Amino acid sequence: MQSQRRLKSHLLMAKRLSGTALFTHLSPVDESAGNPEAIPLVTMMRLPRPYRNRDSRVCRVTRLALGGSVASFIQDLRYALRMLLKSPGFTVVAVLTLAVGIGANVAIFSVVYAVVLRPLPFPHPEQLVRVFDDLRGSNDQDVGMSAPELWDLQDRSGVFQEISAVAPSNSAVGGGDRTVRAESLVTSPDYFTLLGAKPQLGRAYTAQDAVPGFLEPVVISNGFWQRNYGSDPKIIGRKMRLDSDLYTIVGVMPPGFRHPGRTLNTDVDVWIATGFNGLPFPVPAVRSERMIPAAIARLKPGLTVAQAQARLDAYISQLSREYLTEYPAAATWALRLVPVKEDLVGPQRTELFILFGSVGFVLLIACVNIANLLLARSSGRRREIAIRLTMGASRARLAGQLVTESTLLSLISGAGAVVTVLFLKNAITSLAPADIPRLN
Repeated sequence: MQSQRRLKSHLLMAKRLSGTALFTHLSPVDESAGNPEAIPLVTMMRLPRPYRNRDSRVCRVTRLALGGSVASFIQDLRYALRMLLKSPGFTVVAVLTLAVGIGANVAIFSVVYAVVLRPLPFPHPEQLVRVFDDLRGSNDQDVGMSAPELWDLQDRSGVFQEISAVAPSNSAVGGGDRTVRAESLVTSPDYFTLLGAKPQLGRAYTAQDAVPGFLEPVVISNGFWQRNYGSDPKIIGRKMRLDSDLYTIVGVMPPGFRHPGRTLNTDVDVWIATGFNGLPFPVPAVRSERMIPAAIARLKPGLTVAQAQARLDAYISQLSREYLTEYPAAATWALRLVPVKEDLVGPQRTELFILFGSVGFVLLIACVNIANLLLARSSGRRREIAIRLTMGASRARLAGQLVTESTLLSLISGAGAVVTVLFLKNAITSLAPADIPRLN
């Protein structure tokens, strides 16, 4: 009996002095009462004898308080799990509703991030622009560029560090029965220098390889290397027949490298370079023959797109006065700069954000439905809550229990959302139109 009374006394004292309340209770005597070592002897003597040993009893009180909090949380967690299992219909509906809502939002956001928000994987991507040739007098846009115009922009405009032609094509690789079709891209020798891209094997062609016609060195993609050469590490230096000409493979690009522009059908398999000043191109090059379908460029450091556009407009006016025959006033020739990322994802940007907003409303509706279910369920538990209040449970204790139940329900729904994301992401990737860039 005496031991029971002693235990009861200890527990009451632990409750009264738990946590920082112990030191707050002792603070009138010493301003540094937050430190157990600073409690003066006269204050310690106010406590019952078992608590006068400040080196051990204070720590015991703290452990009792922490242990009680952990035990209460575990008890709430077990009770919440029992209540969810007791109502399987409610639990299944709530988990499925939240899992689908959260999973759909995460899956669509992953697509929006990959296509629209993710930065281009090149150094200083904000400097990369697409160059459009427009004839505003006849309302013709993106009419292509001639080789002399390309050279003038590189050497005389004062706007670009590098500029490269980009002309997608479909080529036959190999010969005889082993011929395969490949997506090829004809570029200027500065293409890889412009992008700041480096191969995983070998090297890329550069301006030092430039010749008037097509360069002998070519670069292939990682996918083409795996499909057609079995990832042969000795591929560098091997000859490759492309259409009717023989080239030498000098580099293999890394797996994540993609051409930052439009192609004919798929990702680029083979990169070829030319100087546009020798056969099969006209010699000498003619300014009025717009044989280059597109061009990309890197702005000089410190130039914004707006500043570069202003300088380019002034330069175009100068060229138009120099070549009156090639650029008649009625044609109103103009060049337009668009950031590469905006040109690449621009057509799909609005549609993807609309889709993302739509699934956001789906999640909102799901949350409203779950809130209604919880309210309906709480009305059915009114008697249980009243009994617990009558037996002495505090309102904070009951609120903590309800929060624990909602948290557990959210965690289970989050686990289900992970499965939903994996399924929806694969479905979106396989069903999405082929013209959506950067999806893979």
